[in-house]
Amino acid sequence: MGRLAGKVAIVTGAASGIGRATARLFAREGARVAILDRNGAAARETADDLGRAGADAQAWEIDLAQGAAAEATIAVVAERMGSINILVNNAATYVLRDFYQMTSEEWQTVLDTNLTAYFLCARAAAREMRNHGGSIVNICSVHRIITERNSGAYAASKGGVAQLTRNLAIEFAPDNIAVNSISPGFIRTPMSIVNGVDETTTENFMNYYVKSGRIPLRRAGLPEEVAEAALFLASRECGYLTGADLVVDGGLTITL
Repeated sequence: MGRLAGKVAIVTGAASGIGRATARLFAREGARVAILDRNGAAARETADDLGRAGADAQAWEIDLAQGAAAEATIAVVAERMGSINILVNNAATYVLRDFYQMTSEEWQTVLDTNLTAYFLCARAAAREMRNHGGSIVNICSVHRIITERNSGAYAASKGGVAQLTRNLAIEFAPDNIAVNSISPGFIRTPMSIVNGVDETTTENFMNYYVKSGRIPLRRAGLPEEVAEAALFLASRECGYLTGADLVVDGGLTITL
């Protein structure tokens, strides 16, 4: 029997990257998985792939930056799939722009997707979990600790996610809902592709981060490795863990 047998899990941004890897792993561990993503075709493809493997997976096309739609969709998932046990807040966007050039609309879109949607989805899921407990996993980032030029909106949103996680852990603890986060480092996903080039394969990345040992494990991470951390938190195998952040970065942040 899988570690998530009988559980219903919602994974946002599950059509690609970390979200897709997490949905696949959760399904293999016995969870019924709701796949939320603004790319409806890719979400349905992911659900179909899991279905062919024998999993119960359903897809919802939704742009989580659209405020109230996030909460409404969580309620629909609960109605169709049953009591929600797990939420993985993973959907994110990244605008590569310096502060002088970034528009207020771009800034707001990043905050709406990467932070406000996490709050709305967490609140909606907690309403469904409060009678039986559950687990909320927020995908944060090492940008909450370190950052770089042209990443201001993303870094601000992830700093907010880190603090939101700690606050929600306190707020939801009386209902036996654990809230934790994961801070990935450089992970090889579609988000690591900038202007058509995967930044984790460039000569600059290899020299500055890999060959130098700035990343002690000397490589970029894989989505599946973040998914394994999400599984640990979702399964609540450590029942006394809440308000924590697991840094999955190959050692990057310890070399500062």
